Amino acid sequence: MRWLYHIRAASGSPLPRVYAPDSLASEGFIHASFQGDVRESARLYFPSGAALTALRIDPRRLDARVEIAATPRGPMPHIHGAVPVDAIAEELPIEAIDGAPDRVIGTRIAFVAFDGMTLLDLVGAHDPLSRLASMGFDAASICAIVSATGSRVWAQGGATITVDAVRPPLDAFDVLVVPGGHGTRALEQDAAVIDWLRGYPPNRIAASVCTGALLLGAAGRLRGKRATTHHTALARLADFEAIAMNSRVVDEGQLVTGGGVTCALDVGIHLVRRLAGDETAEAIARQMELAQ
Repeated sequence: MRWLYHIRAASGSPLPRVYAPDSLASEGFIHASFQGDVRESARLYFPSGAALTALRIDPRRLDARVEIAATPRGPMPHIHGAVPVDAIAEELPIEAIDGAPDRVIGTRIAFVAFDGMTLLDLVGAHDPLSRLASMGFDAASICAIVSATGSRVWAQGGATITVDAVRPPLDAFDVLVVPGGHGTRALEQDAAVIDWLRGYPPNRIAASVCTGALLLGAAGRLRGKRATTHHTALARLADFEAIAMNSRVVDEGQLVTGGGVTCALDVGIHLVRRLAGDETAEAIARQMELAQ
């Protein structure tokens, strides 16, 4: 995943809550460049000597489709929708672009644990995503397990799992993963938990495994979207105005849902692919001896 850069005339005025330049209305998308193309884009499309800045845009925080379009200059990113202000990491002068980053790193991933979860739902997604750091693909990435209910999140057979962070602010994370389990039935009706989940910014990636989809649905994340869950709960998705799909993984941009239990591994690898590309996902799958 690479940073997206959008060039505009320097104005000095603060950015609006949602950034939508004229090109979005006239062409249906916002022109962007990758870091190594910014200077050439500025030379081609702006007057010589113009005072320009580049917005560094975080693709993890875009709820609009990004198309890598074939152009005479090579692949160029087009953003098919407005850019939320929290997707803009910085605005920098064109002269500083050579020192700007190209690859997006340091992804912060939160896994929501709770009493009554299915352990494999969480661990199956956590393992491949944690390998972004442990295998050196993104040493700055962080996988944090946070609790929706209390410090004890799982107990069975004499073993107990406890979590230090109970309902921390979710806007500190780039990706949210919600597992399922029988505990979701009660949590759907738990106003404190659902309000906490609603606090996760809607333009960022939210994923679920199994009946974790029902918690995302209760938080309003499934409305009008295709989604999946455990086959015994597929009919429940209509309660949240979702379009039920009997699939292992369904990707709707900033919403990724997985089917039951073992689909956690599929969701984890799918998110690795989204964040770090095909080669990284295939390398992690090989190390895990996970068929692709």
